[in-house]
Formats: sequence, structure tokens, C-alpha cells
Amino acid sequence: MATIENFATVSYTSGGVATTATSNTAEIELTSSVALTKETLGDTYTSDSDITYILSVRNTSSSPITNITVTDDLGTFLFGTLELTPLTYTGPAILLINGIDSTASLTVDSSTAGTLVFTIPTLAAGAVANIIYKSVPNEFAPLGANASITNTATLAADAGCADAEASATVQTLDAAALTVVKQMSPNPVVCGDTVTYTITLYNYGNIPAEDVRLTDTFSPAPTDITVTRNGVAVPATDYTYTDGVLTVPALTSDADTVPAATFTRNTETGEVTVSPGIVEYVITGTI
Repeated sequence: MATIENFATVSYTSGGVATTATSNTAEIELTSSVALTKETLGDTYTSDSDITYILSVRNTSSSPITNITVTDDLGTFLFGTLELTPLTYTGPAILLINGIDSTASLTVDSSTAGTLVFTIPTLAAGAVANIIYKSVPNEFAPLGANASITNTATLAADAGCADAEASATVQTLDAAALTVVKQMSPNPVVCGDTVTYTITLYNYGNIPAEDVRLTDTFSPAPTDITVTRNGVAVPATDYTYTDGVLTVPALTSDADTVPAATFTRNTETGEVTVSPGIVEYVITGTI
């Protein structure tokens, strides 16, 4: 919104002397002939989740507006001297005008890195256009706890005073994300020999996984087992092993915690590397 200020000056002669008089300054507010809003479906994201954006353009004037372009920066931000774009457009985009599918008339240009341009040929007076599209976080997206992505859309058109800007922010989903990987060795194993089970818990989330208990049912059940956690022996009092079923930690012991992942941004490329939090249990016994 802008303010127009205006004043007038009058020149005249008084008794043969030239002089001037200046009016007061009048002010009015100048508003755009279009209104632009930007929303998301949901307010959080993860490394592999789509983010759906909805751009709404309303022609608030009494005449049609042509050649409307909406340019989205896809969340581009500065990291030192690097300009990083954390979102990748996945498409396709949909255009609804007054609720009617008008996608065929929408032009989408994603050829320039860090810029997404939508073009609507014309929008009648009072009409509302909704552009719906998807993007996904990429290798530059911040993933740590309390991180966010803000992207801004800027509108321009052929009509005078047809400009607007709108932003939307999504936060990381602060959650643990465990992946469990199990290995056995040796292979093959001879009956009566020692077998080793390695169970690794990887937390790719940005907060710790708490109240963690591991349960494993062995068949056939090994005997004389030992358990280690991250290379440290677990006392027999801190796990239970009954009829081939192992529970660690035991229900009578404090539950385990798998630490959050760490997220490191490369200072040269800007890419984010994820190092999961890890807890490794090794169980050995005679088979």
C-alpha cells in the first residue's frame, strides 16, 4: 500500500510584488488492483514430504487485468555468499478461476534456478484465481529442530497498480524417525557354534527417540547369551531373556534413548548432510 501526497502552489502579484502561496498537503492511500495470498496445506515438512502451496489472486478492480505473473522464490536464502534454494518444484500446477478448472491457460516456467513463474493471461473484474502446486525439500533444505522455510511470491501485471506480495512459512516436523537394521554372522553357522546378532537403531529425526525398548524373538533360541550396547556390556539385570524372547532394556530398567540426528551444512556447496543418531546392540550366544 502506498500513500499519494499532493500540494498546489499559486503565484500572484500583490501591489506590484510577485509572491506565491502553497496549499496544505493532501494525502490518499493507493491500493493495488489485485490481492494476493499464499497458504500451505499443513504447516510442517520433512526431508521427503511434498509441500502443497495455494496462491490466490483476486482482481479487486472494475476492469479485467491481463498478463498476470506470479513469481515464487522457492524459499531462496543466503548462506554466507551462497544463494541456496531449499525447494524443488514438482508440479503439475493447477489453475482454478472462480472454482472452474482453467489449467490449460496457465503457463509455468521453472527453467531458472530458484525461480518459479506462473502466468495467467487474463482475470476478469472481481474474479479469483487459485494456483495450486507442489514442491519438495531438497538437499539445501534446513532439517534441524525448529528450522523453517519461508518462500515469497511477487505479482505483477499489465494494469497500473497491479502488484502484490505474499509469503508462507512451514516448519520442520520435529520428530524422531527410527530405522532398524539387523545382521547375523557368521553365515553359514554350524550348530553348536557362536552366532552374533547385530541390531542397529538409526534415528534420522531431529529430536531424540525416547522410551526405546528392543524386543527380539529368536528361533532357534541361542543359549548363554551376552548383550552389549554401543560396545559396552549390558548387565543381565538390565535385560530379560525368556523362552527365546529378548527385551532390552528390561521393563524394570530405565528405557533407552536414541539420540537425534545431526545436520551439517557444507560451507562450500551449502548441501545438508544427515548423520543419524545410533544405538547398536550386539547379542551373542550358542546356537
